[in-house]
Amino acid sequence: MSTAKEVILSGIRPTGRLHYGNYFGALTHFLRLQERDANCYYFVADYHALTTITDRREIYQATLEMLRTYVACGLDPHKSVIYRQSDLPCTAELALLLGMVTNIGHLERGTTYKDKLGRLQDDPKMEGNPLSYGLLGYPVLMAADILIVKADLVPVGDDQRQHLEMACDIAAKFNHRFGETLHIPKALGRDALRLPGLDGSAKMGKSDNNTLDLLDDPATVLRKIKAVPTTTDPLPLDTESNEPEMVLPKMPPGVAVLYRLLSLLAPEDAYLDFLEQYRQGGKFYGNLKKEVARYVSEFNAPIIESYNDPAHDDAFIEEFLRENAKRVAPVALETVEACREAMGIGRSLYRA
Repeated sequence: MSTAKEVILSGIRPTGRLHYGNYFGALTHFLRLQERDANCYYFVADYHALTTITDRREIYQATLEMLRTYVACGLDPHKSVIYRQSDLPCTAELALLLGMVTNIGHLERGTTYKDKLGRLQDDPKMEGNPLSYGLLGYPVLMAADILIVKADLVPVGDDQRQHLEMACDIAAKFNHRFGETLHIPKALGRDALRLPGLDGSAKMGKSDNNTLDLLDDPATVLRKIKAVPTTTDPLPLDTESNEPEMVLPKMPPGVAVLYRLLSLLAPEDAYLDFLEQYRQGGKFYGNLKKEVARYVSEFNAPIIESYNDPAHDDAFIEEFLRENAKRVAPVALETVEACREAMGIGRSLYRA
């Protein structure tokens, strides 16, 4: 007797050009998951992007560019179901239904909403609450994204764990009030690597202009790597540490990101050679930067080649988005209709 495959779901915001933080923080995890014997759903969260992106041309083009990069990196639209959130309009209907059982106080505890409101309240000129309903209701829409495909597992990093917990709480409340209707998922821990920014800050991010992008050409890579701040005075090492030698010792922030990239991209012997030079305190940063830039450009080269392949043009992306929306629509509609019936408004006569 065969058992149903587990359903894995994750969302991707259309941020345009992808950087190394995106790749090692999320994409490597998606690539591993698509090799499992599971149904992997990856949706492009273009509705969610409307809370921050206002240029109507930017979201759609960013979606196409981002998905072309994902495909160039190995994400396969035939192994995984990749679809746009907005191509599944019944998600918005489910969000509306879930909103009927969600308390405002529950939403106001969301860390993203609280943080943004807190920063605004520090401005003495602020009058009222300028934040959108979309931002406040973000967890409800996210709950709809997850619940509509009956997800079993949702890969989450620490920054999204609260939103998944809120989705589970909303589903549990719905089931308690209207009967067991919604399938409650579990978190799938994502052992994501957070890369520091090229400026030495804690996180690589597009808004901070400190990224190394997967589509950067060799000249751009070299320029960015050369600009990474370094110091000629290595920090003292803990000589009593029991850490394995592949673990980075304590380093200044700019130097640390160079070694992190080297550890990810270079052969182990090359990494260990530069690590020994660091321990000896020699003058080697110029050579280190050239070598890091070379390994980065070698890593980028096949991605850029695949991205520019005419077979992976925008028309290809649009075609598989259409086909994959058809693949996910039946299960999504089944969930929405079950919720309508459980709440007493009945199944849709329009879709009957």
